[in-house]
Amino acid sequence: MDAKRVYGNTEGLKPICRLETLAISGGAFSTRSIKRVGGASLNLYRQGKQALFPTRLYSLKPPIAKGSGKPLLRRALLSYITSPFMLLSDDPSNARFSNTGLARTISEVLHDLGYVVDVVEYNDTRFKPRHKYDLFIGHGGNNFELIARALPRTCVKIYFSTGSYWKFSNDLELARLAYLYQRRGVHLRPDRLITKSEEWANANATGIIALGSPYVRESYAKFPHVINVNNAMYQDSQYDVKRKDYARGQNSFLFFAGAGNIHKGLDLLLDAFSSLDQQLYVCQTLSPEFARVYNRELTECANIHNVGHISLRSQTFYDLVNTCNFAILPSCGEGQPGSVIDCMQYGIIPVLSKESNLDTDGFGVTLNECTVEEIMSVVQDLASRPIQWQRDMAAKTRKITLAEYSKDVFYRNFRRALLEICERADARAQTEAS
Repeated sequence: MDAKRVYGNTEGLKPICRLETLAISGGAFSTRSIKRVGGASLNLYRQGKQALFPTRLYSLKPPIAKGSGKPLLRRALLSYITSPFMLLSDDPSNARFSNTGLARTISEVLHDLGYVVDVVEYNDTRFKPRHKYDLFIGHGGNNFELIARALPRTCVKIYFSTGSYWKFSNDLELARLAYLYQRRGVHLRPDRLITKSEEWANANATGIIALGSPYVRESYAKFPHVINVNNAMYQDSQYDVKRKDYARGQNSFLFFAGAGNIHKGLDLLLDAFSSLDQQLYVCQTLSPEFARVYNRELTECANIHNVGHISLRSQTFYDLVNTCNFAILPSCGEGQPGSVIDCMQYGIIPVLSKESNLDTDGFGVTLNECTVEEIMSVVQDLASRPIQWQRDMAAKTRKITLAEYSKDVFYRNFRRALLEICERADARAQTEAS
């Protein structure tokens, strides 16, 4: 299958270098070679089934110092997600920058700065460092402390955040559940509550790099060195935006989101659109409990279309891009929603909560309170705007997205943030030594 034909422009998806796989913990291992995007191969070592938690460490081959013919000696450890490094070439996840491209681009930045890069799963609590690392980038509260305490004092330790400060994020989700109970008298379980404390990681990190707008940085206000960077998308050059019929999508809104029905605000949209004439296309996996509570809205409202999970750049996705002029996401907490950024490159106008942490100034709408009443008012107002206004706003959305949310921009921003934290750490070390 031709990945470029199926997923559009795959520029930036090729392997950044050859990968070597190292088995760190004991146990029986099996190996197989799998084809990756760009034609390279990766030897994947899997721990035996008797292991409760497989440990995998993916190591990027070190770069060669100019003129010396010898590999550079600096080493970095990234504790995030490992799946992007073993995807088959026709896997739909290759089209997603968030989170596939995030892991690959962070590794690319480190590699280009001269580090040997090791990647381990962020929730692997059995991993124990066996190298002297100069730099550690960790995510979440599962293994950050375990790894950081085992590293040299001189190692720069960076926390990579894909959302707001964890306690703030939890408070926002609990508030949404309370609002649901206020409206419906129904208790549903939290669907994206952070249960592993990130406090030690945040407090002991040399610095924090957070996805999102300055609003997400404000949630980390009590920590001294926080830098926010925009999320990104892989550009799709195959879609022809000039052929879109904006009159067709004037009243249509796309809800395209990852896991968490309450967290992402689907309950608010269903309560709002069930009293509206505008069309809502729901592209998300529903929990059974949520589907039971909202069965009437999902099955009996003619203007609410339960599409279900779809893959980016599938035919169904392109059909919805042509059908909808707006992407709406009243989420209670994001780093920046990759699903919406992906839609924005096609000129889909974003309608977002403030907590989505994406600045819509000049090209979209930010909801102030995310009440059902506010959503109804904004939807009716946007649908009533002239077709030319919607077309112009779509063009502006696309232009800003390509300029500020590309993979190359993320690469530069992350590199700049990383170097700033490392330079501050070096300056502090020199001061302490003098």
